[in-house]
Amino acid sequence: MRGWIQALSLRGKLMAGIVVCLLLPAVVSFFVSNWFTQDVMKEQVTRNSQEIVDQYVANQLDRMLYILNLLQFDPDLHLFVTELGRMDPVRQPYEIVQTKLKLNKRLDAILASFDPLYLTILLPNGDYWANYSSFDFDPKQLFGKPWYQETSELTHYQTRWVGGEPNYVPNPDGVRHPYVLTLAKPIRSGDQLRAVAVVSLDAAALQKLFSSSKKEETLLITDREGRIVFDKEMERIGTLFPFRDQLPAEGQASLIEVDGEANLLIAEALNPYWQLVSMSPYKQASKPIQAIRRIDFLVQTLCLIVFAGVLLYLTGALTTPIRRLVQTVIRIESGHLDERSGIRGRDEVGRLGFVFDRMLDRIETMVHSIIREQEHKRKAELAMLQAQINPHFLFNILNSIRMRILLRGDAENADLISSLSSLLRMTINRNNEFISLHEEIEMIEQYVRLVNVRLGDRLHLKLSIASDAVLAEVPRFVLQPIIENAYLHGFARKGGTITIHAHLLADGHLNIVIADSGVGISKERLEKLRADLQGEGEAKERASAGLSGIGLRNVYERLRLIYKEHCSFVMDSEPGRGTTITLVIPQQQEEE
Repeated sequence: MRGWIQALSLRGKLMAGIVVCLLLPAVVSFFVSNWFTQDVMKEQVTRNSQEIVDQYVANQLDRMLYILNLLQFDPDLHLFVTELGRMDPVRQPYEIVQTKLKLNKRLDAILASFDPLYLTILLPNGDYWANYSSFDFDPKQLFGKPWYQETSELTHYQTRWVGGEPNYVPNPDGVRHPYVLTLAKPIRSGDQLRAVAVVSLDAAALQKLFSSSKKEETLLITDREGRIVFDKEMERIGTLFPFRDQLPAEGQASLIEVDGEANLLIAEALNPYWQLVSMSPYKQASKPIQAIRRIDFLVQTLCLIVFAGVLLYLTGALTTPIRRLVQTVIRIESGHLDERSGIRGRDEVGRLGFVFDRMLDRIETMVHSIIREQEHKRKAELAMLQAQINPHFLFNILNSIRMRILLRGDAENADLISSLSSLLRMTINRNNEFISLHEEIEMIEQYVRLVNVRLGDRLHLKLSIASDAVLAEVPRFVLQPIIENAYLHGFARKGGTITIHAHLLADGHLNIVIADSGVGISKERLEKLRADLQGEGEAKERASAGLSGIGLRNVYERLRLIYKEHCSFVMDSEPGRGTTITLVIPQQQEEE
């Protein structure tokens, strides 16, 4: 079972969960309810007979109204009725016959789709039209009915609900029901009466339907005054319903006492004039329903408990891998690049976990590759920088030495040559990336001595190196570019004083402060230089024209490349007060 679930896709699992948790409870509930209610079904159908009767009677009345309204508002039928009312039965018998034939043809097609309805059109000229035989009953007798005059005075929007009338038309089998339900409506053109249409429904079908209710139940139709219009017991038609004063509002029910027993009384409006009334014993009506409800409640509760467990299991099976994947992402975000989800499977989540872990493996491989490349790049850059010597600078120095040697031969020139040799030796030596601070200071002293050959001892170097910082290790050529930058830009190739302070901090970091007495830097220019160091500005040149061939940004990038965020490079300057650069370098290179 577990293997089959894992083989499904995520969509398949969701669909299976929906089918199991929604469709199966409904199917189980249906069969269980059907099992317990099969003995009560017939009785329940009988108790719902009011709805059937209500719908049937309402439909029949709607069809009767439809026929009457059709005579009023259908242009062709209205025209036929109007023409019949205008014709003289004595002078125009042929025309009357032709018009009635047209009316027959039109109405027969409409009335054929309904239950037997008896339609009579009473014309003002004393003539009539009927869809039934006039041998047994003369439709002209309807002119003498008391409701005929009332109907002829109504507007064309009104209908006279006559109610139960003695039946005047036999059924095709020759059996005549005692009553028919009758409606009447005036057919007018403006204020002029064209005809009175009378439609009647044989009550045989209603009698059969009403008789299907149980003996202890009462089912009947009354008008708004409580007079019985139709009942399965014919002798009650035309009498007053004894409980008419206790009828509830439409859509509601009331309990009344009949012979010491509670009865449920319901009234539903069939139209504005008639209503369907039902009265049945309350206990007998509600007992089966209450039993069914209790059984249904127990079944639904049991299904809910079972399928809630199934749903929780499926939900857990779906969400556990996703939760593990989220936890893996969180740990990777915190820096644990070696973390893996370990999620496997043949569905979408399993494939996602596998691809995600494989992507992490590739990223880790790429990171190590980038680290190695950066290390090689750093060493290659240092080697390149060490090999770069400004030919013009060497030419000027060598030319000065040559001129001094020509003019006089003393020990000073030998010192200059010695300084030049030491400086060249330091630049050419590529064995060590890190040197001690005192070696870097010696190289700076040689560089200053050579610069003073051109300036005439106007570039002064002051050193304040603490004893605990002399042997501290620094990257090769980390200070010389700063001194060269001060000489080229701070003094504009003129004289000045450069001071170097160095000491170890309490946390073991080496603190180096290089200050010059140059012209300084404006606030705007300083902000631009700081932005350029951070890689936010646009540096026109990343190298100065000095011995090393690298500028301040190169020094900053080397420090960040070697020590990352564990070092600092701070530049401060004011116009006329020189520039100060502070370096804080760890004594041991941080592990990557």
